[in-house]
Amino acid sequence: MCYTIEFFIMKRTLGLALLITALMACTSNKNGKLLPKFSYTTLEGKAISSDDLKGGATVICVWATWCGDCIREIPELNDLVDKYADNDKVHFLAFSDEDESTVKKSLNRFPFNFEHIVDSKEYSDKLKSGLTKHFPQVLVIDEDLNIVFDVTENKEKIYSLLDGHIQEILK
Repeated sequence: MCYTIEFFIMKRTLGLALLITALMACTSNKNGKLLPKFSYTTLEGKAISSDDLKGGATVICVWATWCGDCIREIPELNDLVDKYADNDKVHFLAFSDEDESTVKKSLNRFPFNFEHIVDSKEYSDKLKSGLTKHFPQVLVIDEDLNIVFDVTENKEKIYSLLDGHIQEILK
């Protein structure tokens, strides 16, 4: 079978187009989009909805108890909670797809000072940044419930980055 040079160029171009499409899907950016509405009861027994977050800055972490990067981020996230402990305009929520028992066991081993919402797969799927869900996913939400920052699978220090976004919202 004889192929023309045009065939090979078309094949390479199609392959490149598919690769670019796949990469764009994996790095989809939700910045500027509105946080999907929710209403849950936290692990601590407190009723909370997206409307309760209006007027302040919110850090949301979508995590899993088996996720090493999630566990690695917890101390920095706890430091951020400590910094804003006296500021009722800053909220910290953690969503987990796992059940209450699993999350509680992990929290006993790795204290994580966010308010926790468990069994939240349906909601956390709405937050995912790409075609598939990756952990951890950390979002910063502004006073109007717009997503202003979204990162997944972060390998860098995150405290300063999140603190900068919170400071900007609180101005």
